[in-house]
Amino acid sequence: WQLLGPLFLLATGALAQTADGEQMPATQLVSGSTAPRIRAGDQIVHRSADSFADYDVLHPVEATHGEAPSTTTPVPEPTPEPEPEPEPTAEPAAKDIEEAPRARALSSKNHHGLRSATEEHGDHHEHAHHEQQQEHNHEHHQEEPAITENAESPFEDSGFAPAKGPQGAPPPESAPEPAPEPAPEPEPEPEPKPEPAAHAPTHAMKSAEKKETVEEPPVPLPEPAIKFDNIESEDYGNDDDTAAVPDTIDNEAIQELVDRFLNQGDVIIQDIVYKEILQSFANPQAQAMVNSSPYWTTENLEAPGSIKDETEAKEWMKGYAEEARKMLQLVTKSGWMYFTNASPTLNKALNEAEEVMARFVRATAKQAKQFDTAAFADEALKKQFGYVTFEGMSALNEADAEAFSSANMQMNKKAADVTVCDLDLPPPCALKKIDLESIAHIDKDSTRIAHLYKTFNQNVASLKGNYQKIIELTNKGAKMNGFGSGSSMWLSSFDLSTKDTPPAFDVMNKLNELYKQVSPFYKQLHAYMRRQIAGLYKNPEGLTKDQAIPAHLFGTLEGGDWSAHYLDTKPYEDEDTVPEEMLAAFHDKNITQKEMFVKAYRYFKAVGFPALPKSFWTNSVFARVWSKDMICNPPAAIDMRDGEEFRVKMCAQLGDTDFKRAHSLLAQTFYQYLYRKQPFSFREATNPSFNEAIANVFSILAANTDYLFSQSLIAPESLVPKESQVINRLYKEALTNFAKLPFDLAADEWRIEYFNGKTAPSKLNERWWQLRERYEGIKPVTAAVNASTLDALINTAIVQEHSPATRQMITYVMQFQILKALCPEGAILSEGCILSEDTTGKLREAMEKGSSINWLEALKIVTGKAELDVAPLLEYYEPLINWLQNTNEVDQVIVGWEGEGVRFTSEEIPAPRADGGSGLGGGPSVLSEDRVAYPGGDCSNGQECLLESVCDGKMCVCAPGLFTLTLGTSINCVPGNPADKGFGDGQGGLVIGLFPSENTTTMAPTTTTKRGRGGRSRKASSSAFGLLPLLALACALLF
Repeated sequence: WQLLGPLFLLATGALAQTADGEQMPATQLVSGSTAPRIRAGDQIVHRSADSFADYDVLHPVEATHGEAPSTTTPVPEPTPEPEPEPEPTAEPAAKDIEEAPRARALSSKNHHGLRSATEEHGDHHEHAHHEQQQEHNHEHHQEEPAITENAESPFEDSGFAPAKGPQGAPPPESAPEPAPEPAPEPEPEPEPKPEPAAHAPTHAMKSAEKKETVEEPPVPLPEPAIKFDNIESEDYGNDDDTAAVPDTIDNEAIQELVDRFLNQGDVIIQDIVYKEILQSFANPQAQAMVNSSPYWTTENLEAPGSIKDETEAKEWMKGYAEEARKMLQLVTKSGWMYFTNASPTLNKALNEAEEVMARFVRATAKQAKQFDTAAFADEALKKQFGYVTFEGMSALNEADAEAFSSANMQMNKKAADVTVCDLDLPPPCALKKIDLESIAHIDKDSTRIAHLYKTFNQNVASLKGNYQKIIELTNKGAKMNGFGSGSSMWLSSFDLSTKDTPPAFDVMNKLNELYKQVSPFYKQLHAYMRRQIAGLYKNPEGLTKDQAIPAHLFGTLEGGDWSAHYLDTKPYEDEDTVPEEMLAAFHDKNITQKEMFVKAYRYFKAVGFPALPKSFWTNSVFARVWSKDMICNPPAAIDMRDGEEFRVKMCAQLGDTDFKRAHSLLAQTFYQYLYRKQPFSFREATNPSFNEAIANVFSILAANTDYLFSQSLIAPESLVPKESQVINRLYKEALTNFAKLPFDLAADEWRIEYFNGKTAPSKLNERWWQLRERYEGIKPVTAAVNASTLDALINTAIVQEHSPATRQMITYVMQFQILKALCPEGAILSEGCILSEDTTGKLREAMEKGSSINWLEALKIVTGKAELDVAPLLEYYEPLINWLQNTNEVDQVIVGWEGEGVRFTSEEIPAPRADGGSGLGGGPSVLSEDRVAYPGGDCSNGQECLLESVCDGKMCVCAPGLFTLTLGTSINCVPGNPADKGFGDGQGGLVIGLFPSENTTTMAPTTTTKRGRGGRSRKASSSAFGLLPLLALACALLF
């Protein structure tokens, strides 16, 4: 048999040939069909999951003609074979082959139908057994036993099916057999044969092991935590041709408003004049709103607080709500048109609408102040009038409002446009703040970064006057609204104060209490990062192991963001694979950006949220429309202010980041949708922080692995994350978000003191650094603080966001309180949890009330507690806190920054990471330009060769298997041989270049003399447009 067996297999078609000439085992062909081929790479062993394993099945193969796949049978002990017939027997019918597995499928069908593409793994032992099984199948391809009831496959339930050969007929029991061959010796002498005889006992042993495994009942895939089968299907507007049609200006409405004003004199002449005036504006509809109703009037008003009639007040509020709705609709519509199709004209139209809106706010606030709300019995009415009478900065007169706007604009422009010179480079200076951020992210030259940091602060020092003007005008506007200072007005949305009522509690005192509770965690993080920075920047000047860290050593110019150092300082090399799995699932399933939102939407419906109107799907923008100029950032959930239409605007990209953001935006959209039935003045979130906290909670929940498995986005193997991956994730989040909390507190403490006149202008910079060192453990670049500069202006939170920074701190603390309240008892907060309709009931109740309740009342509805609490935050970060404490203790790191300024020793500095390099925002690693080289470049000092080249010790040469393409001084590595395409010169070069010609005109090359720091020079350039067609032809041929 060993001698004749191979010939027999060939004769009987055991090796069949496909249409393209490729050989494949006949046992993997179905008679009369074109079943998919199984290639060598497919012959591997699978398990249902790493925790459910020990039941092995072959690689799944698609069944033909759409029939249900079958399971693999256990391989029995080798038995003596019958004499082969000269003619191959007929294959059993496909129907017979599938009958047994189909019957079993009915009895063991997993109703969830989830399948995993990553259940492909097996060890060397299993692979060896598989090879033996394949050999055995080839030898017995016509005598395979029928599948028994005990041979179930755990992949039947999930849509997987193992490979099968012809089955259905029982093995012959009484076929004539020749005398059995003697049993092989343990180590027989090899003879000419396809496989060594020594494999026979191994085969028998492994078959026995397989039989024992089959007898164990299979472990099914885990059930999905959320079942979406009961979610009713909806029309998502996928076939609607009217989807995403740009909004247009309603000219009929404009004409109607125009006609209402033209009620005296020569109607025809006034009509013509008024139309001409309207057409001179980018937003004539906004201009037509002015004075369109009595609510714009500011003349002949009653004295403030003189009207005590509550019925009259209710009538006034009813009319106000209708006018305010139309005004807000106009502004929102103008904003939507600009953000989704940006142009100078639409930007001007939005500005005009906002200016008209400000006039409306001023007029209605003055009218509302006529009423004495203290005389009203209706508390809701009192609250509505409180909202209307608050003008904010709109209370300023026209001159002051213009000065306030101008100061803001000049600060933003100057901060963005100011330029500085690089170290050792004379003017002209070309580096702007955006360039400095890139350098700070990548470069580890602390001297260079310190120079850029100090120079930028010196160049923006002229903005001190603008900032002082903003503070003065904010104080003036606050007093016009009934507050004592700008800080009181800022904090009123948190401490619940009004012009008539004092604060319910001291916000800053409360935040300082919370800071004290989280400071042990922050100091552990600070101590760990300080030691890591010593290694990254090679023990830079000014850094000690027991004092504050210089501000320029965090990879950014902004305060509070440490994420640039994530890659270089992360606790473990092991990264989470879930983002890659999710992206692969999105691509494999052809999921679009809109379908990411559909998945998120179905989740909200599964946990009790109502259906949104179809217009949400037809009018929202989920992905960038490349034919338009869009303002993509920030993504937004937008209430169109008609009580019926809600939209999102996002330039989403497939991936875990925007999948989570889709949940956040939908949470905000549902907030808007749920409070739509409130009186118009209450159709807002109770507080910006509460709104953002809810959005952040759903972002955390969207990353829960049980939920992702329910959405068929990850494999069962990823359900339980590794501890190292959890700690890395928490560490990255702490660097990005948690590290900002002390900065937010310091920034607002500094501004509050400035508002209240507690800090003299000459001491502003000194006080800035005192507060940053107290709260953050951060100090200035140089020991001596420059009183002439204002280093706070390097931060976007100070220059561009003239609002409380502690809003983010309150949001961050509150989100973990809400998460804790929504999750079931015993849930691990750092991993999120699974919600249900019952657990979201109180959250939906708070959302339905809008701003009719304050944020503490809303927080109490959800959590049962009307105060901020950092205990859930610390519980969320508990794995990271424990790791930091243990690591700092082992490394004998000093915690805190009140020491005497002892320098790190060489033994205390951590060694550089093997993978080296830091990336932008913790992204892919990016090397500085002096650490890379290109084909033909110098790599003798350890530079990394790019563009498919390798270093030969001196220069970068093309990698093995590639050819060198030389164009002038440029060297490229290409896969094709230029000589084979007729371009070669016989010596490995390519005959393409610039040649003198009397009929062409060339421009003289321009050069810039190299100067300053090495590696930052401009090379000579020349015009070579005539070369491009030839180069394109060469590339087309070579690639």
